[in-house]
Amino acid sequence: MNKMIFCALAVLACASPSIAAAQAAPIQASGDNIQVKIGKSTALTKPYVLAPQEFSAYAQPYLLETGMVLTFEQRSRRYFTRLHNEPKVEIFPLAEGVFASANGTLFVFRDEGDTIAVSHMERLPFAGLELIDPERVYTASR
Repeated sequence: MNKMIFCALAVLACASPSIAAAQAAPIQASGDNIQVKIGKSTALTKPYVLAPQEFSAYAQPYLLETGMVLTFEQRSRRYFTRLHNEPKVEIFPLAEGVFASANGTLFVFRDEGDTIAVSHMERLPFAGLELIDPERVYTASR
């Protein structure tokens, strides 16, 4: 399990500057750009556009090792996650298999959706329902 976490973090570190920045700071979508705020400076990046049916590999429930169940769904060209029956949270594609919430929670899917790593889960609005360690990367496998 630690090997998978380290692999996910290594992929994130190498994937692109916008992904690494998204992990550290909130994201806002506006029109055709995603705005990533890093400290006092702001960077604009083009959002990643998923291929048709690409999200279907991720649209399923994931049982994290803590017992929490995250589900993912697509509505038109918008993507959402939720914990149990809590309200949906929109997530934004950053790269192939990489999504982030507006508050900076990062979701990394690998192995064609068979595995997921979630960092900064404490930033999700429903995170207060569970004891969540902000330093932890939560993982799940099918």
